[in-house]
Amino acid sequence: MSLSLRFSSNVLFPFRKSVASDEVTFRHSSSVKIIPPDSVAIADVTEKMNENFRLDEFHYKGRISLPDELSPREVVVRMLVGRSKAVYSETLPRYIHEAKFYQDHLCSNESLYGNGVPKIYGFYETKLTWKAPRRDMLVDCACIVYQYYGSSKNLQWSTGTGVSDFGLRVVKLLFEMHKSGIRHGFLTLKTNIACLDGKPFFTDFSQACTHNCPEKAFELPVRLFDVDADTLKCAELRGLLEELREDVAPFRFHWYGYDVDYDRVDSLDNIFKRKRRTRFRRDSLVEEQWEHAVKVWKFLCANWSSYHEGEAPPVGDTSFEAYKAKYGLNIVYEDEKCEYHDSDDEE
Repeated sequence: MSLSLRFSSNVLFPFRKSVASDEVTFRHSSSVKIIPPDSVAIADVTEKMNENFRLDEFHYKGRISLPDELSPREVVVRMLVGRSKAVYSETLPRYIHEAKFYQDHLCSNESLYGNGVPKIYGFYETKLTWKAPRRDMLVDCACIVYQYYGSSKNLQWSTGTGVSDFGLRVVKLLFEMHKSGIRHGFLTLKTNIACLDGKPFFTDFSQACTHNCPEKAFELPVRLFDVDADTLKCAELRGLLEELREDVAPFRFHWYGYDVDYDRVDSLDNIFKRKRRTRFRRDSLVEEQWEHAVKVWKFLCANWSSYHEGEAPPVGDTSFEAYKAKYGLNIVYEDEKCEYHDSDDEE
C-alpha cells in the first residue's frame, strides 16, 4: 500500500515550509504489513497538532480516503524525519516496534481496537527533500497513520469533589487492557492519554509489551479510592492510581497560609475555625473563607474513605447565615486576633 500525503495549501506549517513539495508519497514498509499492500490511500493534512524539530517528530490531524470507502476518516499522521541520522536511527526502532505490536496484538483485540486503542492505517517509509539553509538534503522519513483520537490538552481528572467520569474511564480502560494481556509501558496522567468526545484513548504503544498481569482478576470497587494502590502488585496500575489519587484526592489542602492534612479534620466547623495567617485573612472576605471551607468539606465527604474510617457524614447545612445563627457569631478580625483559633494547631 502506498500513501499520498498532501499538505493543505491554506495552512502554513513550519514543516511544510521545510519540504520541497506540498505532496509526499510514501511506500508501505516492507517490515510491517498492516493493511493490504496493493491499495492506495490519500491523506490530506489540515491541522498542526505538534511539531518537535528538536526530536524531528511531527504530528498532524488530517483526513484519509481509503479504498472502497466513500467517506474520508479523520486521522492523526505521525512522522519521523531523518534530518539527524543519529536521532533517526535511535527513534525508528520505536516506530517499527509499535507497528509490529499493533500487527501482532492490538489489531486482533476486538474489545480495545478502535475503542481506547486507536486503529492504525499503516506504517510507511520514504525519502524526501528537506530544505536546509545552505543546501537541500535527501532524508529518510517514517510515518504511522492512526484513527483520530482527540486531544491530550486540558484533560479533566477531577470534578472538584471526586474523580471525574473521564478519570474513571481511564482507570477501567487500563485494567481492561491488562486483563487482555497488554502493558502500555509509558502511561501517566500527562503522557499518552487523549480524549475524544469524553472517551479516553491510549496513544504511542512504542514501549508496549505482552503482560501476564498479577491483578487481572481484580475488580474495581464502586468508590475508586477504596483501592489501596500500595497493595497492587502491578507497577503500571499502581503508578497510575497513585498519580490520580495525588491529583484528585491529595493528602493536604491549603488554608490561608497553612497546609492542613485532610485526615486531621472531620467537620465543616473544624475546617472553618482553623487558624489563618493575618495576610491571607485580610485578602479575602469572611464569606469567601466560608465558601472555601464548604468546598473542602464537600470534597472530604465525597472522598471520606480515603482519609477516615467508617461511613462518611452527611454534608449538612452549608448556609453561612445558618452557621452564624447557630453559634451567635459576630465575626471581626483585629490585628493578629481571630475568634476562630484552634490552640492545637501548629504555626
